[in-house]
Amino acid sequence: MDLKFSLKQLYEFEDDVKGFLQPFNVKDVNDISKNALKSVHKDPLVEHTLKLVKLLKSSHELLKNAAADLDSLKCEQLQNQSRLIHVQEDLNVKKSVQLESVEKTVDDKLSTWSSVVAKNCEKKVTQKEMKKVVKLAMNEQDRERNVIMFNVPERDVQNKNEHHDGQLAFKIMQKAGLAEQDGQFNCKRLGAPESSRIRPLWIQFSSRSTAFELLVKSKNLKDSDQYNNIFIVPDRTLQERVEHKKLVEQLKVKRAENPDKRFYIWNKSIRSSNMNV
Repeated sequence: MDLKFSLKQLYEFEDDVKGFLQPFNVKDVNDISKNALKSVHKDPLVEHTLKLVKLLKSSHELLKNAAADLDSLKCEQLQNQSRLIHVQEDLNVKKSVQLESVEKTVDDKLSTWSSVVAKNCEKKVTQKEMKKVVKLAMNEQDRERNVIMFNVPERDVQNKNEHHDGQLAFKIMQKAGLAEQDGQFNCKRLGAPESSRIRPLWIQFSSRSTAFELLVKSKNLKDSDQYNNIFIVPDRTLQERVEHKKLVEQLKVKRAENPDKRFYIWNKSIRSSNMNV
């Protein structure tokens, strides 16, 4: 945009004003008085009156140019705002179309799955039930990014540090040998506060691989004097917790019956190996 008003013009105007004030021996226009005017002879006074008229014209021109530039800037700003609104409307329309397309695709796929299942099952499966299954599968994928820490000390009532849990969890991860996360995890306590127990600490990472790595390396905490009572487990559903509890009981029985073998839980089943392996 080509502006008519410039700082150079303003500085030139200020120089002209200073030149006009010089014969009156004053530094500012407000300092001009009757006595100052009387001290100047008639001819110089006429000459400076003409200069004053010229300055007024110049001042008027500067103000007019500045006003015109302001109007142009306002107009340009309104045009830019209008363009931005149109762009946002176009984006909203495109997003709406994409969402409708995705919803249609999901509905079509669910209809197909429902038809296939219905043909192979005596009980007809509705789209609502299929959506429920898909939702459960998505929730399971989300839980694979989570872990739960037990016996992580809670902050005292006097402790005002709101980041206590996150900072302590980060130290535990480092002690286990997990690579630095740079704060890329969320955490919260599970359940209402109780003085008789320490609430579990729920951790969510941005990837499943990080959660799996921490679970694998959590065994290193047993060698730590500070964190050897802390253990880390996957984020399981109620049914999974019941099944895991049963596996733990079975594991204890097998270890007692076969002390020469090493038994452990892997992928929701009990596995074994020789002690010398």
